[in-house]
Amino acid sequence: MQSSKKILITTAGILLALFISSLMVMRSDVQAIYASRAADVQMTAVPVEAFSVLHFAGNWKVQVRQGRTYQVEVAFDPQNQYLPQLENRNDTLHFLIKGDSSIAVKAKVITPVLRGVKAENAYVTLKNFQLDSMTIKLDASHLTGEENKFIYTSYETIGNSKIEFLDDPFK
Repeated sequence: MQSSKKILITTAGILLALFISSLMVMRSDVQAIYASRAADVQMTAVPVEAFSVLHFAGNWKVQVRQGRTYQVEVAFDPQNQYLPQLENRNDTLHFLIKGDSSIAVKAKVITPVLRGVKAENAYVTLKNFQLDSMTIKLDASHLTGEENKFIYTSYETIGNSKIEFLDDPFK
């Protein structure tokens, strides 16, 4: 093999090794940033009355699961300039954000009964529900579900919405 080819292969190997090592350093830095952001966010329990429909307006990232009681926890991030609000009107629990929230506001909801979900610019996950019927209305939102059993569902989507149920129909 000619010496110029050896030099070219050696140079390419060194550049590839430097590229991979810089990616590894960037990955660890990004993980540290995400870990520090997650540590700052504290979930706070919010007292709520009974509801059967959830309505999310704004940049929410919510996990909803079926349970025996009505419970809601909302994350308050001291670095974000938002004010999340919950209002219970006409059997519907409204999740609102006052102010600019570029970062998703996290929440966890436990409810024994859920007849419907309305979401505008939100990311909602439904888990472990066994219900007769469910009405889902999405406006530029993303809805995922795991381990749910619905006999009847109705869907209405507007804009760039996505529905994704990850359930095994043979269980």
